Amino acid sequence: MSVKEKPHYTLPAATLAGWIESQPEKWWSVDGDPWLSSILSFPCPSDEIVPALSKIGKDLLLYDKTPASKAHGETIAGDKLDGLSDTNNKRHHRTFLLTWADSEIDWLLKEDDAMVP
Repeated sequence: MSVKEKPHYTLPAATLAGWIESQPEKWWSVDGDPWLSSILSFPCPSDEIVPALSKIGKDLLLYDKTPASKAHGETIAGDKLDGLSDTNNKRHHRTFLLTWADSEIDWLLKEDDAMVP
């Protein structure tokens, strides 16, 4: 089942870019998105992924992992992203399941602080 068929929010690319930009010390990985993977090497620092997201400029759909969520495409603000991240992983890194609004391909955006100098 894709993000479009699950509870989700609309996330403008500029909002995601601004949120990532507010964390300049973080590195990020993308798993499954052919568009970003074709223009960036991952993992990459915030200052590389932010311009790419801004240039693409399209809306994303963000899966809401909250049990019994009623989200159905409402636009979400950047200050809500921490609460929607999935940290149920070995290093408790923030992970998001996304798709571009005009795509059928789901992909992951993952915090990757292992690369911080």
